[in-house]
Formats: sequence, structure tokens, C-alpha cells
Amino acid sequence: MEWSPQILSADDYASIHKAGCALAARYGRVVTINAMLSAWTQFIEEIEDGFDAEYAFEYDHDLRCRDWLADAWPLLTETVRTLREGELRELDARYLKATIALEGVTVECTEPGGGRWWHFRRPRHIERMEGSDLPSRW
Repeated sequence: MEWSPQILSADDYASIHKAGCALAARYGRVVTINAMLSAWTQFIEEIEDGFDAEYAFEYDHDLRCRDWLADAWPLLTETVRTLREGELRELDARYLKATIALEGVTVECTEPGGGRWWHFRRPRHIERMEGSDLPSRW
């Protein structure tokens, strides 16, 4: 969904800044919703292209961009959430399509509405060199 920055108010921009500052200690720096949506997009593209097993043990760390979005969402104004919600839903749908549930995890935990459901999924297509290890639940 395309959005126009002209329709954002000072309060909307302040909520974006507030979210970035409030989460800086947890995530190591101040970032914006644009940066995190971009990072989530890039990560999904990597998964869609075939995930390199060499990076499997960094997977949870790479999900931090989606964690940030979940943590920031309640701090944003309704206007910002409404404008960006379609984009986030589309990205989440792409992630769902490019991944499968981890072994032994209930369906309720692996789909939207199930808390941090994105942590309970793994790439559907994994490019694996002989001898490369994967996390046990993959």
C-alpha cells in the first residue's frame, strides 16, 4: 500500500519517533518504521529466494525486525497503524507462504494471532551444503 507522508500530523511523526526511542535500548539503536518494514521485506526476499543453511543459526536474530514492528505497533498513532497495516499484512502473508511451521509446534502458534508466530516457522526452501547443520526443530 502506498502512503503519503503529507497526511501525517505532528502527533503521528512524534509517535514514530517515540517508538524508535522507546525501543532503542532493546534493539541497540533508534530506528524507524520505514527502516524496519524495509528490513522485514529484505529478509522475506532472502527466504523466498531460498534460505542459505549457513545462516540458520542467525535466523532468530534476523527476525528482530519483525519483533520491533510488533513492539512498536501499540506506540504508533492509529493513523500510522492504519496507513502501514496493509503493507505489514502483505509482508506477513509472503512470510507465511515462504515458510513452514516448526516441528512439534501447534498451528495456533505459527500463524498471525498466535503471539510472535513468526518465531515458530522456518524457511520452506533451504539451500544446504553437505555437512551443514540445521537447528534441531527444522
